[in-house]
Amino acid sequence: MRISKQSSGGRGEYEIAETAPNGLTPQDLFDKDLHLKLGDSVINTRVHLSNSQGKRRLRLSPPANHPHVHTQVANALMMPAPIRDELEVLGGQPVLQHKGYILKHINFGEVQLHANYVLAEVISVDSANRSVEADRISLPERTNMVTKIWRNSRNFPPSIGDLIRSHEDQVKAGGPLNKGLTDLNTELRGMIQAYSAEIGIAYSDSTDVVPAMLSIIGNVETDMPLPLDQIEPERLEIRKREVKKWQQYVARRGAASAKFREDIRKAYNSTCVMCGARFPATSVNSNPGVDAAHILPWADYDLDKVYNGLALCKLHHWAFDEGLLLVTHRAGEYFIELNAEAEDTLLSSGSSIDVLKKVVGKIPISRLPLDQRDRPHPDLLQQFCDEIEQ
Repeated sequence: MRISKQSSGGRGEYEIAETAPNGLTPQDLFDKDLHLKLGDSVINTRVHLSNSQGKRRLRLSPPANHPHVHTQVANALMMPAPIRDELEVLGGQPVLQHKGYILKHINFGEVQLHANYVLAEVISVDSANRSVEADRISLPERTNMVTKIWRNSRNFPPSIGDLIRSHEDQVKAGGPLNKGLTDLNTELRGMIQAYSAEIGIAYSDSTDVVPAMLSIIGNVETDMPLPLDQIEPERLEIRKREVKKWQQYVARRGAASAKFREDIRKAYNSTCVMCGARFPATSVNSNPGVDAAHILPWADYDLDKVYNGLALCKLHHWAFDEGLLLVTHRAGEYFIELNAEAEDTLLSSGSSIDVLKKVVGKIPISRLPLDQRDRPHPDLLQQFCDEIEQ
């Protein structure tokens, strides 16, 4: 069972659709106030299901001085304000932009029928815009994030901490969540944008505030920035924010990459696993002559582990990355193989294939890391070979 927005080319309507796991149908819910369980909080939305001209529509219960159910859910979860008018939604990424997306579905788990109300556990919500049909947010994950922010309110400047505690108080009061909470969330996003600029975290107040707040209290790292080509050109503030995030991300990536190189060279004793050439850093050459190569590309897999790496000299790093030389694993041993298709092509082109053939064969155990956990993972080697064949 779920609350779904029915498209009409304009504002549309929200209704309850499908049958609950315990057999309750939307008709069983008519004229009962809807209480939503959001994590540890229960909200009386003061919204009910009405049978209007044969259509199941959600309507505000009097006195109707509170927002509709989708706005109350978004406010409780610290999401930017959603809208109902499909003609006004934005496109591209991120989906959660202030008054630029629709809360398309509010998905239920357990649904309980009481005398005067219905209690429905929300397990996820789906947001959408012009270019993203459904971006699902897990309720347990989201409410855990919000709870972390509540618990760490004292890690923020006092004015922000006061807003966070006020948000917690209003959500825990049981609802309905009035329009003042929309204003509070708007004010909170603005204050976080100003504070983020002071401490070097990129954030735009038109987007989701929760990841930025978690970054501030140090519970999670800032997410990988959005590809700039996914952001519409006219969304200049968001593009500016993402450029800053890329700068921060590159800085963090630089540190992680340096550690990966150091760990690989140490594990392989600055020795090329293919040819056995050893070129450590010395007083003469400050840079080692052996590279730390990823087996599966970091850009695709973000896996800076020694078992996803090889120490290779410049020549054999090139040959490995190009798929000319492969590292394989059979019966507990490692081998270097020349790609058969590449061999035929190289022969016909007059390339120096004999130089590559010299290293083909079993890899001596002395060239592999002493710690077996650091040795090339067989599954990653196989995945690399499979991708080369494709």
